Amino acid sequence: MFVSKAEYRVKAEFAQRNLENIKVFLPLAKQRLRPGSSYSVSVSEDGRSFLHLFIHQAREDVDILGEIPAFLHFLEEVMDGCEAPPSMVSFKEI
Repeated sequence: MFVSKAEYRVKAEFAQRNLENIKVFLPLAKQRLRPGSSYSVSVSEDGRSFLHLFIHQAREDVDILGEIPAFLHFLEEVMDGCEAPPSMVSFKEI
């Protein structure tokens, strides 16, 4: 089992657009996940900090996201909308 975590903070003027982009790609991503995998996104109370957690069965499962045009669009826009580059960390179950 693997866990991929991404955290970032967006500019105030981009926060609503980021939420909209997430709402488009997230259901599509969940449809493609293997059984036992999950993808969730949480947002801070101020609406500007985001946490993505992807729990997956195999390393190559992250490739599923790259097959979703809406996810690729989200990535393009979020890179410009962030205050600083996202922090991304991967974990492996012990």
